Amino acid sequence: MAPATGILVAAAALGGCAFAQKYGENHVRVSFDSDLVEQSAFPAPNVTLFSPAFSPNASFVPGWFNGSDGATSQTALDSFAKAIASKNPSWATYRTAEFLSEEGRPFPYIYLSTSQNVTSSGKLRVWLQGSVHGNEPAGDEALLALLGALDADQEWAAGFLEALDIIVMPRYNPDGNDYFQRTFATNFDPNRDHTKLMRQQTRDIKELFSSFAPHIAVDLHEYGAASRFAVNYSNAADGMYSAAKNLNIHPSIRNLSEALFAPGINSSMISKGLRGEPYMTASSSSNPVQLDEAGTDAKIGRNAMGLTQCITFLTETRGIGIANQSFKRRTLAGFAMVLGVLETARDNKEEVYNTMEAAIKEFVESDEDIVVTDYTEYSDRTWTMVDRRSGEVVQLPVQFASTTPATANLTRSRPEGYIIPRAWSDLAERLRVSGLQVETLEDGFSGEVEVYNITSASLARSYYEGHVLNTVTVEALKREVDLPKGSFFVSTKQKNAGIAFVSLEPENIDSYVRFGIVPLEVGDLYPVFRKV
Repeated sequence: MAPATGILVAAAALGGCAFAQKYGENHVRVSFDSDLVEQSAFPAPNVTLFSPAFSPNASFVPGWFNGSDGATSQTALDSFAKAIASKNPSWATYRTAEFLSEEGRPFPYIYLSTSQNVTSSGKLRVWLQGSVHGNEPAGDEALLALLGALDADQEWAAGFLEALDIIVMPRYNPDGNDYFQRTFATNFDPNRDHTKLMRQQTRDIKELFSSFAPHIAVDLHEYGAASRFAVNYSNAADGMYSAAKNLNIHPSIRNLSEALFAPGINSSMISKGLRGEPYMTASSSSNPVQLDEAGTDAKIGRNAMGLTQCITFLTETRGIGIANQSFKRRTLAGFAMVLGVLETARDNKEEVYNTMEAAIKEFVESDEDIVVTDYTEYSDRTWTMVDRRSGEVVQLPVQFASTTPATANLTRSRPEGYIIPRAWSDLAERLRVSGLQVETLEDGFSGEVEVYNITSASLARSYYEGHVLNTVTVEALKREVDLPKGSFFVSTKQKNAGIAFVSLEPENIDSYVRFGIVPLEVGDLYPVFRKV
């Protein structure tokens, strides 16, 4: 756990040298809201939350108050989850995953169902995960509050579980939580590893996710409260949310997300006296203020999960960098957004289930072009901000680049499948971990294929998550190839084929070529072949 005194920052001065990262305890700088801002814009809600941090006998380590520790320890989380399951054996089952974190910590999770079978026919399967980043404690606390609320109202719980089977994994990153840092113990960002799959922990959780094959997933995070816009303003949204945006997700699934579930999330926030906005990132120094809606990149969890043809939402509460401040309001915001998803699924179960199943079938059978790259354009709107001079919540004019939807600017024909030589078995394994069916070619392959010739390649000037990014362009050629037995075939006639598209098409921003997993230069022929 973190030391009890002092606020450690990521760039800690040690022995006269400044280090951007070290092993463990990579904390962010704390910058509390003023009393005026907190009391005017973010007052504590008068609600009851049934989670460990809000129990009458809750206690906290000193680091919770200075931004070097979280609210709920791993021991307290585990005890709480076990107690919920013990009290409710007819619908709650405590489990631990069959793998450990990088430092050997377990992954407790709760399966909520009135059936003993995790693939109950006709029900919507829902996956809820929190605390992917270890210094975002309102995510896991909101999921514990959900479990506590279900336990406190059995009739209410039964209404959900008539329609839904739910897996709740409150803490995706237990090592990061213990160090109260964003990253895994190895300092890789868990939410940038969803195509390259560099860390075993990412692979293990992805296999568990794939085995459950949810219709709906929610990924709970927090966002930085310290960012300033137009000098005197900061984001006043209690919660931001985003559906998966990648254009290789079936349009009917994206439409359900945006037209049915997103309004449900916003309504849930409003009903609890909270403010919601779409998720965005920005440069706080831009003038005029420019905000970018959540992107389409598959390396990030929401899009990677969405590419399994799953309704997926990222939720973000306002919490990074303010330690314990406004924690009840932050937890309530996370709880409200999850509740918006669950209530929408429960109340529209038949429509959602039938639309999802039909969309998956249509996607599997489709011959439509696949989207390789896309773009957005800015337009004018206002954003909910707090004026830090007065504490007043205002609407600030901004330029907003919407990805609802993005616009495709490079497409390719959808191949029958991809052929991967035996020598590149690690690519096949990545796809298998991501839930794709990968066929081993016992007799090898001989025949005509489409192969990409690299026409340009540009390397980045710095590392990104341990990789030097390679941006390439290609031209398609026809070639005869003769590949050995033990090579692999990945059909695109399957539910998770979108992950193959973004991983195997070299020009995609999250492809294996982009991350240098398959290193290529101008004039090289890409060693993954398209069967067309």
